[in-house]
Amino acid sequence: MCGSISRRRLLCRAAVVGAGIGIIRTHCASAAPAFKTMEPQVLTVAMNGDMPMTSIRDGKLIGTDGEMIDAIAQKLGLSVKPSLMEWSATIESIRSGRADIMLGNMGWTPVRAKALLLTDAVYYPGKFAVMKHAKPFSEGITVSAMKGYSVGTVTGFTIVPELKRVPGATDVRLYDTTDACIRDVLAGRLDLAFLDAPTVAYLIKQNPSWGLKQVPVEPDPAFPILTTKQNTVFGLNGENSDLFDAVNAGVAWLWRTKLNEQLMAKYGLSSPSYYVPPNPNPRIGADRSPDGGILGPFAHQPRDYSSLFA
Repeated sequence: MCGSISRRRLLCRAAVVGAGIGIIRTHCASAAPAFKTMEPQVLTVAMNGDMPMTSIRDGKLIGTDGEMIDAIAQKLGLSVKPSLMEWSATIESIRSGRADIMLGNMGWTPVRAKALLLTDAVYYPGKFAVMKHAKPFSEGITVSAMKGYSVGTVTGFTIVPELKRVPGATDVRLYDTTDACIRDVLAGRLDLAFLDAPTVAYLIKQNPSWGLKQVPVEPDPAFPILTTKQNTVFGLNGENSDLFDAVNAGVAWLWRTKLNEQLMAKYGLSSPSYYVPPNPNPRIGADRSPDGGILGPFAHQPRDYSSLFA
């Protein structure tokens, strides 16, 4: 983990060589059916390298979400190939076929559900505002209390449309990366940042001298994305329902074995709140039926791949 912010990435991202678009083919593993992927027998993962969810070490995908999908891919007879990019580019990489799946504390929204097939949640993080210790908030912050402060987040994050509606904010700033946003908070150029809570918790733990804190954002029905716990999901191309069904079966396996909890705890994210869904769950009636059926533009009868995770 980096201890300095001078000319270095706060999140210590590893570089990877981008892969060209391969011919889409299928393959047969010994215990798994054939799945259509960008490269044969390879699951290409679009991610932005924000720890503790995703990063690359010695060419291998690591982090909470990264190791979850790696475990699922092994069951599907696929190797994992990380593809590092800015978060704003991830959705289009899936829709255009340059990657097979995207992840990294990816929050569900109705708009995203119309663009991609989104798995069931792997965990449920809350919403927080990042600020310096000197800011006069501790137990929580309301949307109305943000008046008179500058606010910021990363381009492409789910909260962007609502953040732009915060009444009385002096400025709304969008950044290409989490570390750029954090730098401005540390430098006093940004008052309140709204970022992935696990990432910031990881940064604060690694760098207590930075003097930052995360304060819970109090629920406000007028700002449901900004103030409500999110469904963290994996996103796949809407035309690749077989791969989606198999990965979603893997998500059920993560919960059944509690492997998601184990991997979160491995990176210091041990709060039980990560496994409590928002109530009501905004997905019901949007892309999920009450009994878990797939709704929306990519509605289909899922194929049963549970035997691969027995």
